[in-house]
Amino acid sequence: MKRLMPLLLLLFCSAAAADSGAYRVEVIVFRNLDVVAEPAVVEQLRSFSGFPDLQQEPSAGELPDTAQVDPPPGLPAAQADIYRADLPDDLQVITGKSKLMDNVWRRLRSSKGYRPLLYSAWQQNRVDYYPPVHIHDQQVLDNQLRPPTPVMVADLTADDPLSTYRSNLYRLDGSVQLRRSRFLHLDLDLELREKLQVTVTEAVYSNPAFNAVDSDQYQVFSLHQSRQVQTDRMQYFDTPYFGALVLVTTIQAD
Repeated sequence: MKRLMPLLLLLFCSAAAADSGAYRVEVIVFRNLDVVAEPAVVEQLRSFSGFPDLQQEPSAGELPDTAQVDPPPGLPAAQADIYRADLPDDLQVITGKSKLMDNVWRRLRSSKGYRPLLYSAWQQNRVDYYPPVHIHDQQVLDNQLRPPTPVMVADLTADDPLSTYRSNLYRLDGSVQLRRSRFLHLDLDLELREKLQVTVTEAVYSNPAFNAVDSDQYQVFSLHQSRQVQTDRMQYFDTPYFGALVLVTTIQAD
């Protein structure tokens, strides 16, 4: 057994070296303008606020440990543009598009049949487990109380005593997860939604002020797919109404 120990240590070190480095994940969500699809109609939107939010900004009065902080020493600025203490482990937000994804964004924007809606990117290491990451646009459809427990503690000194329990529900909302087991898998759970506009009945049609009203329902288009992926290869996820292009690249350890 003692003779095997050096060999086992060598194999362990080799495996650790192979797993070092990071993955860079870039996501472009786009709309297909030439397709008319039938949405689902729901009365309550799903909230993805339980996942770490790449676009989260600290609000007034928020604790300093959730605010944007300086990156730790030695973190390459070209790889990680933003380091936030509220993100899991050493996950870092990327703000600049790679050359390939920038070209894809420009081509979608100049095309007649497609429209880019969102770009999100981050960097995660190749060892630790990472939860789904919350990605969304900035168009808020609703703001609802979504307490994690039946009991809520109100901060009576704040302008909004229950602000901790409020969740913004966005037009484009969802999560993306890159997970590693034997192979790399990418899980997308995205929704593109609009508040349903209801045309009024003929009884009030003559009054211009009542030509349409908001309902308590929403139109929802969903993209829910899971797939084994390879690095350095563009991955295409689509539905008839909207889709996503995802590029996962490997960043070698120094």
